[in-house]
Amino acid sequence: MISTGQTIRQTPPLEVLNGYLHDYGESVRRFFREQQRSAMISPLFNLPGRLILGSYCYYENLRPLLLELLQHTTPEAIGRNMRKLGSRANSIHLNSLMLGYFNGREQLRLLGKQPQDDLDELAFILDFWARAAKSYRSDGHHLPDDADFTMPVLSKQDVEALTAQLRGSWPEEIKNKIRRMMATLELYTFILNGEARIGVFHHGPYALANGDVLVVKELIGLRENFFPWAHTDARPGCDAVARVMRLRGVQAKIVLMGSMTTVPSSYEGNIVAQAILRVDGGEIRSVVPEEMDAITQAAAEAQLELYRRMIDWDNRYRVEYGAELYACILNTFAQKLPLPDFADSIRQNFRRSIDRHLDDLFTGRETPAVLSHIAKTDGPIYSPIVVK
Repeated sequence: MISTGQTIRQTPPLEVLNGYLHDYGESVRRFFREQQRSAMISPLFNLPGRLILGSYCYYENLRPLLLELLQHTTPEAIGRNMRKLGSRANSIHLNSLMLGYFNGREQLRLLGKQPQDDLDELAFILDFWARAAKSYRSDGHHLPDDADFTMPVLSKQDVEALTAQLRGSWPEEIKNKIRRMMATLELYTFILNGEARIGVFHHGPYALANGDVLVVKELIGLRENFFPWAHTDARPGCDAVARVMRLRGVQAKIVLMGSMTTVPSSYEGNIVAQAILRVDGGEIRSVVPEEMDAITQAAAEAQLELYRRMIDWDNRYRVEYGAELYACILNTFAQKLPLPDFADSIRQNFRRSIDRHLDDLFTGRETPAVLSHIAKTDGPIYSPIVVK
């Protein structure tokens, strides 16, 4: 039986749980290999070390923290509440919980340290993800891979409302402002999140008339203040910016973490209409051209301030910050719940994992075995659940 804090559910059969785990692992395999995520290097951050530390934080603490969340909500409600423009959390956050937890489990297995599987815990994590993911997507699937690499989130009514706001005729000068603003905001979110792409999310494509599709690119968490390093003198004055685009003659593919590739590879010339929207405290309105330069400048100044701050981090913190990154991802699920102390609870739990693993990761005594495993193995990415 699975207790979720509010209800008790029958544990899904082992073959169902292993089916979820296999399908998720295959999605991870495609995502990491197509985008070469296993070969992560950076002059500023220890990306492999931060990933393993964050994964341990989830593997050792995710169940009790999710149980705390589920005292106030359900997986289905979490999924439904994410189905809106500029939402945090979104699919990136939900899939990051799975990615971190099962990367931590697999890392231990590869090092010969994996304890016997706890069926109740694994069933709880997988059941939570499956229910939330199915409720979140508008097509009843769990993964883009299940649905021809699409990420439909919005309702039919929401798609129609967005389509009605699109404008086809933009002066070339304004088009350039839009491209510059989106590129600058994307770089800002990349640095703000310590070279993690959790601030960039695509969804769709949504079918329109005449073979056109609607695709939405969101830049979210622009005023994130969870991180110790996040406070800057300048930052964009909104929570998120969304570029809603009607594309013609484009095949769009959206993968696990909301990344998008297209054929042709550059779609700018195929945008026949678009709208630029901003989200402020849940309110959505158009970004008028007069605002674009100010948003761009604020993002550029904030990005530069963050970069200068991060240059001064010592090598140990270039691994340790991964715990803050993973904590922030989990904390997004509690932002509209009566859980004012949830962030402190996450940090207290994660502190034990940091103390247990940071030294080995920082010194290199422990290598990121799971990254090589994801990049090279022909077998299952995540070991099937075995109950002895």
